[in-house]
Amino acid sequence: MSETAAGYPAESGMKKSVHSILVIVAGVLLLGLLTAIYLNAGYMADWIRGLTGLEYGTITVLQTAMLVVNLVTIPFCGALTLKFSGFKLFVLGYCLCLAGIFGMLLIPTFAGLIICYVILFGFGSAISGYAIVLSVLLPVISEKHAGIAAAALISCGNCISLILFPILQVIDRAAPGGLVFLLLGGLGFVFLPLFFYIFSRKKRVEAEAAASAAAAVSAEKPKTESYSLRLIAKEIFTSRRFYLLCFLSFTFGAIATSPSGNLIHMLEVWYGVDAVDASLCLSLFSLIYVVSGIILGIFMSKIKSKMFYAGVLFGITACIHILCFVENVPLAVAAASVFTIGFLMGAISPSISLLTREWIGAAKFAAAYSIVYLMLRLGGILSTFIGGMDYAFDPTFLSIYTFTEVIAVAAAVFALIAGISEIQKRRRGESSAV
Repeated sequence: MSETAAGYPAESGMKKSVHSILVIVAGVLLLGLLTAIYLNAGYMADWIRGLTGLEYGTITVLQTAMLVVNLVTIPFCGALTLKFSGFKLFVLGYCLCLAGIFGMLLIPTFAGLIICYVILFGFGSAISGYAIVLSVLLPVISEKHAGIAAAALISCGNCISLILFPILQVIDRAAPGGLVFLLLGGLGFVFLPLFFYIFSRKKRVEAEAAASAAAAVSAEKPKTESYSLRLIAKEIFTSRRFYLLCFLSFTFGAIATSPSGNLIHMLEVWYGVDAVDASLCLSLFSLIYVVSGIILGIFMSKIKSKMFYAGVLFGITACIHILCFVENVPLAVAAASVFTIGFLMGAISPSISLLTREWIGAAKFAAAYSIVYLMLRLGGILSTFIGGMDYAFDPTFLSIYTFTEVIAVAAAVFALIAGISEIQKRRRGESSAV
């Protein structure tokens, strides 16, 4: 491994807080641009169709192939951080995404799409994804801003899409067939200086860590560790905490993504709300999710047991599902329930990544969390799939709500048991120390 296994830098004064916030903003802009492209796949399909004349069925196959490449390579990209600098991987992935976007314009053929969209953009968006970006940012910000970083990065796609989606619609009318993604690729180059800001901040933190270690341990510099992939895999896959985190992440992904798969249809079928107003409700859900994550992220460093915290919120979510998603519930109650779930999911969002870091440490974080994050993505895919099947075969949507209720209850029980055990061990350790 080529990076020093650094912890959070020491926090001292307003200047370091400003640096931390600027690093977080830089990460959000860089990752958010790619995520916004990823989420607005409909515009991507229109652009590809305009360039190539391919049918939507063929384009859908290409989009699915890109998603498969992205998902399959996420754990592989996390494992690469054990041998290569996470920062360098981040830059490489970002450049691959930009190459894929511009490559589609320059090579508007089926083969060109396979190379540029499926391979370059699919692999690039995985290697510059959330797990690696978070692993790069956490060591160069203060501990009290770690929760904000985790929440802001995981929801940056939602946030930027809320802003970007209306702009895309206006641009698409002015430039149909789409210079939209060419514009987005150009914005990527505009954001490239942010790489250098993060890099300079990283070098400064490493220099400060080296100076502190030199003063404390006879000028000894922090050691760069080399990890065996086999030993790391054994450590990860033989830990019960890993499987618990995977299940919590899967549950979080399923519940947080559930409204995207069924909220609009539910409002139309159950309450007769038109599609435009239902879409506004979905946007409000996303906005609440983003805001609550960032607000609760501010207090995340003060929470003594993040596992117990997550268990309580999953339990409240399960209760809302059980009590409110029944027949003949007034529209106001149903909307309030959905928005409350959005707030709870936003509040949970930073805890799972920080729990992974607490468990595995900074140096091995990306390798472990890339798998945990993959479970989040799979939970979202399954939730959306079940919601779509419900809409096709059963307009009452009972399957998706039963599914989310069951996994929310299970997640709450497991997390609370682990959290209580964690608190008891801490208290025993404190009493024995006294």
